[in-house]
Amino acid sequence: MLAVIVKNSSNIRMTIEDIRNICISLPHATEDIKYGTDLCFSIGNKIFCGTRIEGPFRTGIKCNESDFSDLIERQGIVPMPRLSTTYWIRIEKDNALSSFEWKHYIKKSYDLIMAGLPKKIKHSFTQSHGK
Repeated sequence: MLAVIVKNSSNIRMTIEDIRNICISLPHATEDIKYGTDLCFSIGNKIFCGTRIEGPFRTGIKCNESDFSDLIERQGIVPMPRLSTTYWIRIEKDNALSSFEWKHYIKKSYDLIMAGLPKKIKHSFTQSHGK
């Protein structure tokens, strides 16, 4: 008989500190308070993730087109107002994603923003990495 172990797929409640820990673990990521109540994480001065520090839970990340279409079908995830044409989503429920998915989609957002940076900025990261 073959036993199958199913990992509990229930989603955890993500905290601002959890999001911060994921974001600052990425190379060259910086953090700053912007727009008064948003803790924003950037690479090369371009935001890849922003989360509210006051008020209702809200976190924004960039997606590719297929992830965007899939994610906005989930409860608690909507297109980001004014940024949905560039495939940004707003996660409005702290348990809309599993822990693995939070890490995965934040990293994908980081990668998408990194890919769009000018070569000069990307080159500065490789130069500073060796120092």
